[in-house]
Amino acid sequence: MKSDFIKELEKAMWEAAKGRNRADFLNLVDENAVMVCGGYRCSGREYAGIIEDFDLADYEISDFEIVAETETIVQIHYSIETKVSDKKNGDLAGKFNVTSTWKNSGGKWKLVFNMDSRIF
Repeated sequence: MKSDFIKELEKAMWEAAKGRNRADFLNLVDENAVMVCGGYRCSGREYAGIIEDFDLADYEISDFEIVAETETIVQIHYSIETKVSDKKNGDLAGKFNVTSTWKNSGGKWKLVFNMDSRIF
């Protein structure tokens, strides 16, 4: 089922961030992906540049849903609650709505768009 497959890709992306693994992150995220996080926009390549310093101690995904789906594009939405290991990175902790778009190109799925919004 595509829903389970895409959810596993999304989890793998978060695991790459949690493990601060730039190579694994870029294996899943297109270098030209549009990443909108914390009100800032950057490319997948630029975002991968901060992965090694990313503080993500733990996370939990909930309310996962597919918003739109074709043979080559899947758009998803979910909520995520994140925890950090260092209090100074508290702005990375909390609950967020996330939307991501995954594209299948040549049999390989890559994230091409990601945006989060804090839930207050």
